[in-house]
Amino acid sequence: MIVEVTGPSGVGKSTFIRNLVRNLSGARILTGAICTSDVNHCEMIPSYFSDLSKHNIKTDMAALPWCFALVLVNPKFLFFALRGIILIDGTISAKIAMLRSFIRKAGIYRFLKRKRFSGITILVDEGLFHSAHNFLCSPNSCASANRVSDFFRLCPRPDRLILLMSSEKKLVDQLLLRGDLSPRISGENTLINFVKHSRRLFELFDKLCRSTDFGLLIDLDVTDEFDLIALGADFVKTKQVA
Repeated sequence: MIVEVTGPSGVGKSTFIRNLVRNLSGARILTGAICTSDVNHCEMIPSYFSDLSKHNIKTDMAALPWCFALVLVNPKFLFFALRGIILIDGTISAKIAMLRSFIRKAGIYRFLKRKRFSGITILVDEGLFHSAHNFLCSPNSCASANRVSDFFRLCPRPDRLILLMSSEKKLVDQLLLRGDLSPRISGENTLINFVKHSRRLFELFDKLCRSTDFGLLIDLDVTDEFDLIALGADFVKTKQVA
């Protein structure tokens, strides 16, 4: 079962996944993760997939055939993604980076959809659904509600989707503190605009999730740490029982 955790950059997805894996493992649920190698407990997931910090050309090459397998059955999503990457404002190098990221996310998604992983709960940090964050928003714009709706309709879905959200100020402060900003960010003003458009994107996703009864939104500004993990664990465990 694939559980993707998504949300604006700086919201705390990796920390949430780390704590959620600990909770699920304590409940004797088999887990794996696409986050960091120390969080991944599934030996069938190679480190060049499981550890985001180690994603490189080797990851691209390993993901490419799985990406092809996915788009063969969903070519409309591929065309939608390519069009979004081409049209989004940014440099050529930024667009190439988006394309590589899309190939990895699509390939890893298809890799994990095999039957051999059916009994394992795999937490994915910024998976295929999160690719929208690359080509549907930028420091200068956020895609229209119709474009976001088209992405939501075309994108192959994880079994469970958890959206984390926080205020613009907290996101900006966290990203400035972390320091590893996207190449698309040229300064604090650009960062503020990017966070604003990013939050708008995920607000639209939240509305679509509510209208289709798919996904869970957790607002970190009103949810304490204990309730945060309990909500996520209950959401995942309910799916397992269903």
